[in-house]
Amino acid sequence: MQRIKCTVAYDGSPFAGYQVQPGKRTVQLEIEKALSAIHKGDQVKITASGRTDAGVHAKGQVFHFDTGLSIPEEKWPTVLNSKLPPEIVVTSAEEVEEGFHARFSAVKKEYRYSVYQTKTADPFKRDFALHYPFPLNIEE
Repeated sequence: MQRIKCTVAYDGSPFAGYQVQPGKRTVQLEIEKALSAIHKGDQVKITASGRTDAGVHAKGQVFHFDTGLSIPEEKWPTVLNSKLPPEIVVTSAEEVEEGFHARFSAVKKEYRYSVYQTKTADPFKRDFALHYPFPLNIEE
C-alpha cells in the first residue's frame, strides 16, 4: 500500500463546495468517483488539507489517498485527469510516507479574495472576482 499526495486546481463554480454532500455535486465526490473508476469499482476515500464553500475555486489544494495500485507517482496526474471533469485538474502527485496527512501536515494555507472596481461589471470575471463599483477606503 502506498500513500499518494496530490495537488489539485479547480473552478468551483459548478460545485456545491469541496466536501461530499448527499445529492450534490462536489469536488471531493468527483475525485473519489475518478479514483473508484481507476480502482475497478473499489471505493477510495481522499483526505484534503481543507474544504471550500460552494462556488469557491482552488489553485493548490492538497489531498491524499492510499492505494494498492502500482502506478508511478509521475503518472497519477495523467491517469486521474483522464477520469475527472474539465473543471478539476490534478497538477502534481507524489508518493509520501504513511504518516503524511494532507490536513495535519500542512505548513501554510493562503486565501485570496479578488475585487475589481469598474463602473460596469465584466461577465467574464463574475465567477472569479467580486465586482464593486463604489470607492474603497483601503487605508482603514
